Amino acid sequence: MSTPLRPVLRAWYALRLLELRKHRRPSDSAVTRTGDPRADRILVLGNGFTHGWGVDSHRVALTGRLAEALADRTGRGSDVDVVGAEAMNVGSARSWLGDRDLDLVDAFVVALGLNDALRGTPVADWERGLRDLLESVVPRLGADAVVLLVGIPPTHALPAFDGVVARLAARHRDRLNAATARLAERYGVGYLDIPEFTADRRGRLSALAVYAQLGTRIATEVAPGLVSRRPTPEPRAPHADPIWEWSGTEEIVALAETGGSPVLRRLAETAQKAFKVELAVVSLVNGDRLYYGNNTDVMPASVPLDLSFCQYTVASGEPVIIPDARADERFTGNPLIDLSYINFYAGYPLTASDGRVIGSFCLQGSRARRGESVSIEALRGMALQAEAELRRFEKAPIGPPAPTGPAVEL
Repeated sequence: MSTPLRPVLRAWYALRLLELRKHRRPSDSAVTRTGDPRADRILVLGNGFTHGWGVDSHRVALTGRLAEALADRTGRGSDVDVVGAEAMNVGSARSWLGDRDLDLVDAFVVALGLNDALRGTPVADWERGLRDLLESVVPRLGADAVVLLVGIPPTHALPAFDGVVARLAARHRDRLNAATARLAERYGVGYLDIPEFTADRRGRLSALAVYAQLGTRIATEVAPGLVSRRPTPEPRAPHADPIWEWSGTEEIVALAETGGSPVLRRLAETAQKAFKVELAVVSLVNGDRLYYGNNTDVMPASVPLDLSFCQYTVASGEPVIIPDARADERFTGNPLIDLSYINFYAGYPLTASDGRVIGSFCLQGSRARRGESVSIEALRGMALQAEAELRRFEKAPIGPPAPTGPAVEL
């Protein structure tokens, strides 16, 4: 795709991410658990077609359809986990997996690239990102784990992304898929091309049909390897539950899936208007991830900590203002910042009742601005109110309750 078009496409996609909150999508988790102790474990790394745009539940999106299609072919359950978000591209995919344990993964399916096609990611950058991902992940998998790279399906098949840009991206999608096929051959892993979907007799193609067909095609490729790997599968220990470093994180994260705490929502809305930014977010650090406690209709539920702004606020335990990420060497080549188009950041640390820094109350804006444009005292006042709300969710608080501080006029 021509170089002059790429900045325009990047800006268009950043705007599209904000508009996606209006589109129908699942409210449940992109995880399928069959309860079968012999179940195969499938890890899907993806965005776009893996996230269920156009339906209300992941049971009828790719996650559920893939589990059903695999069970039909293997005669046992398939537990499917999807990792990723629309704000993930090929350059950030390795960070999205983080330090996840891959030893018990029976099949690793890569199904990303929709936003890379729409944003005009150069072929050389796509190849480099995919190569880095494979070289990082494959050695962490079991020796006989199935690895499948899924080509980018026709971008216009999802109404959430259909339009002029999707149709302009068709040729570039073909170029990225050709590069993926070459890499699959080089690394000795599977490649599945998805040239089209089959419409019904009236020429209509619903989201339900897209996910059913995609799940069937992936299952057809993956199932033989699963059966070969585990011809007579033995029962396994249950999936490990997440380890939450702060006792309130689990409940806050669960609440965020349905809009979050009303107090945090109200604080975010007030901050967005007062500071004239697109987003105000409460973030919580857990391991190598940063979870968001609000505004998850715009932001992913979590992002890799090492790609985030908030890592610097949490690490320092002090307020951090980044006037222009484009001019800050810490974010040079950062794929998450490039994709989200966020250039201004101001964050204030949030602490648990024992004094540990657990996250930040932060402002994010698309336009660079002077650091003095944000009153640290005003930001502190809002952060203290967010902190007091967070501490209500601590399971075993220690020490005195957090001060709420005086109301701050803005």
